Amino acid sequence: MSAHAYIQWADVPQQLMDTSRQHIESETEAKIVAFDGCPFSGQLCDSPDGLQVEYSFPRNPELRHSLVDWFWYHGIHFTVVM
Repeated sequence: MSAHAYIQWADVPQQLMDTSRQHIESETEAKIVAFDGCPFSGQLCDSPDGLQVEYSFPRNPELRHSLVDWFWYHGIHFTVVM
């Protein structure tokens, strides 16, 4: 079973939005976003609550903690769905 972490685009601090890098993946046409200092890139997607970023939630505890620590450091609320 795999899990995903979701953040709302509106919860991302403006400074991170301004310096983010975005591109469209050629094979899947997914919109990918990378934020400064974030250990992973996420996929931009629409939701009923607005634009959100979806991350694969790592099984490895060290990788998982680095992602969660980055969210907490920037005050970004997140939801994990299994």
